[in-house]
Amino acid sequence: MARDPRRDSDRGSRLDTGDRIGPYVILEMLGSGGMGEVFRAHDERLGRDVAIKRLADSAIADDDARRRVLREARAAAALSHPNIAAVFDVLETPDGLAIVMEFVAGESLGARLARGPQPPAEALQIALQIADALTEAHDRGVIHQDLKPANVHLTPGGKAKILDFGIARTTRVPQEDAGRPDTAAGQIIGTPGYMAPEQMSGGRIDARTDIYGAGLLLFEMLTGRRAFDQPDLFARARAILGGAAPRIEDIDPSLPRHLSALVSRAMAVEPEDRFSSAREFHGALAHAARLLSDVPTIDDTDRARARSGIHWAGTRRRLRQHRMALAIAAVLIAAGALVAWRSIRDAWSPSVSAHGATLGVLPLRNGSGDARDDALALGLTEGVAARLSALRWVRVLSLDDSREAAAGGSDPTRAARALGATLVLDGALRRTGDALEVEVALVRHDGHRMPAGRYTGEASRPFALHQKVADGVTAVLDAEGLAATAASPDVAPPTTSQEAYAEYAQARLFLERPDVPGNLDHAIRLFQSAIGRDDRFAQAHAGLGQAYWALYQETNAPEWTGRATAAILDALRLDPEQPEVRMSLAVMYRGLGRADDAQAELRRVLAVQPGNDDAHRMLGGMHTDRGEWDRAVEAILKAIALRPNYWRNHAELGFAHFRAGRLGEAAAAYRRVTDLQPDSARGYHMLGTVQQSAGDTTAALESYRTANRIRPAASTLSNMGTILFWQGDYAGAAEAYEQAIGHAPSQPDLYANLGDAQRRLGRPDDAEKSYRRAVDEMQRLLSVNEQDATNLAILAMYHAKIGDRAAAGSALERALALNPDDGDVLLNGAIVHTLAGETARGCTMIDRALSRGASETIVRQTGELQALKGCAAYDRVSAMRR
Repeated sequence: MARDPRRDSDRGSRLDTGDRIGPYVILEMLGSGGMGEVFRAHDERLGRDVAIKRLADSAIADDDARRRVLREARAAAALSHPNIAAVFDVLETPDGLAIVMEFVAGESLGARLARGPQPPAEALQIALQIADALTEAHDRGVIHQDLKPANVHLTPGGKAKILDFGIARTTRVPQEDAGRPDTAAGQIIGTPGYMAPEQMSGGRIDARTDIYGAGLLLFEMLTGRRAFDQPDLFARARAILGGAAPRIEDIDPSLPRHLSALVSRAMAVEPEDRFSSAREFHGALAHAARLLSDVPTIDDTDRARARSGIHWAGTRRRLRQHRMALAIAAVLIAAGALVAWRSIRDAWSPSVSAHGATLGVLPLRNGSGDARDDALALGLTEGVAARLSALRWVRVLSLDDSREAAAGGSDPTRAARALGATLVLDGALRRTGDALEVEVALVRHDGHRMPAGRYTGEASRPFALHQKVADGVTAVLDAEGLAATAASPDVAPPTTSQEAYAEYAQARLFLERPDVPGNLDHAIRLFQSAIGRDDRFAQAHAGLGQAYWALYQETNAPEWTGRATAAILDALRLDPEQPEVRMSLAVMYRGLGRADDAQAELRRVLAVQPGNDDAHRMLGGMHTDRGEWDRAVEAILKAIALRPNYWRNHAELGFAHFRAGRLGEAAAAYRRVTDLQPDSARGYHMLGTVQQSAGDTTAALESYRTANRIRPAASTLSNMGTILFWQGDYAGAAEAYEQAIGHAPSQPDLYANLGDAQRRLGRPDDAEKSYRRAVDEMQRLLSVNEQDATNLAILAMYHAKIGDRAAAGSALERALALNPDDGDVLLNGAIVHTLAGETARGCTMIDRALSRGASETIVRQTGELQALKGCAAYDRVSAMRR
């Protein structure tokens, strides 16, 4: 099946049973996560099984990161403790780094907790072993920083062992590395729901971070539930940082008060309020265990009554615990489609535009000849545009459109015509020492030039110059009858730092083209630098969050979503009424499946900025998510009317038409994307997807080849493989899918496609393994947003392919409850019913799917649906010829 045009990610290779890493033979995959994949392997030299963690590319992104990981893994290898799974080796392979660890038989603490809470005495014994292991590690300068039930294993003999010390952090840096940058600085390592507040907010990590994690484990062992079990990740992050963790006695009043006090201290929001060391924590646990022997126990029935809120006379009185307030600077994992939005917003209302001007602000030229002043000119352009965009009767076009119109030295008149603008602002900046001079003019589309003044200012006070220029331009507009006031509104500068604003403006340029290799890295560095100069610069925090999330969309590496939300919530704390910050929050809510909350935020933005095309576009995308095609197109066309030359608006329109089954309209929209961004692979990939869905495989292959020439991508390779599959070349298809997996080893549909090819090649065992990997990867995505109907329906199909009818039915039921009228959801539902032998239900569902935009070509090419022969809807589509 052709991939969703918005799914596009690239990553590195995979391992199968029987493959080798050094002297180790791979036996099976044990699991995967943001830091990499874990395999059970056999060491043929020593005749023992080991666990091998192959690190993800994102964990060793550069030489400094690689050096740091090696240093910390070797420090962990020096640990020798009965409650720590040993690190045996660190391998440097052509595919990256792999850490060889002790394989621990038994079950994880997570599996144990799935059966319910542990008796207090047993919970304390496990916690004591964890604290003892942490004492040894901390004494050697090693911090785990990812304690969670999955990383604690219980052997058949009852011993607790902490896993994954191979990716811990060491606080002791060798002399030769002392001068090198620590690429881990600011990097978030951990698991949502099990991270300490300082991990989320980018604070200092030390031994007390592990104490917090151990406290969370003890809480869960005693109560049988997670400390932070809010319904979504956004609420969970706010609870962690707000100090809202419940006390164990509030959940189970039968538990002794001294245990509640101990857990609360370990989980204190501020590190200085926790136990100062793992040794002190161990002593407190030992004391609690001694006290416990004097406390009467109750049976399971009484414990259940206590958890349900039924109290008895012997219950001790609850203490009210003071919780220190903490400003939200949090992180959470969230997925969903990120759309970059502009810092300069339209405040123009189309209903009054007939009396005003459409203005393009061309980039001010740097007349000084010094490249160091480029950023100053860029910042001045953004600042003047921001002030002019606040004029009621003036619509300021987006700066990226104006910048494109002025590219290649185009004269202002031609730029005005290309923009469809009434006029454009043209000018230059010159600098002499600390003195700045700006000369600007307004140029009509007919070539008439109106000088708008020459202004001077100080380089140390750039925002005052922004205001002078905006006031002068406003006066000229007013004289021409194009403005409603003779003075531009006094817009407060978003930062007091000239350098921070210039770096922010540069970062925005890079963020506009996330598909260009290196752009997101440049944007992130510039946003970080701007924040370093002014940590109260809310728009820079929001921009950084957008850049991090765009990087997640490129890589599927979940650590970037964590850092994205940390930055966006920082922005929310600093300036909650800033429209750009509210847009950030809307994206977060959409990614979490909270559509109503997301729409509420977008309405708040549009109430202030009715001309904000990004908000209109995002509303359209949300209507698309719900299968409301006409409403989606209506909202997106508003965005296009406001910003006609922005490729994202046309891409969103194409996607809405694609999901509605209007393939001709979708192709036209994506061709417009390729016209606007001819050097972007995405436009050609999306066009190819539409052509492939329409059955025009020749045109689709040409589009895919063009996309691959610009930038090879997993999605493009996969779709080319699907064409080979349709043509009966299953070996070629399998090879293409494997190449795609090499680029994106965490993309579930690639494994499902490979499984289809392997099944046709007579390799059922390999096919089942691929399908199961697809299930695992899809469940990982759904752990972020369980409200994604499309992904739920796809998961149902994967379960059906491995014969798990119960799981398939459950996932499909959830998908249909969320979006019963989506053609793709219904198509996958038809496959699920057909594989279960329920052909009548499959027939009904394929009829509904086709009536709601499902691709007729894909229906014809889906082998599982051939069992529906005799179904009128299926036979009609099958009989059609292209």
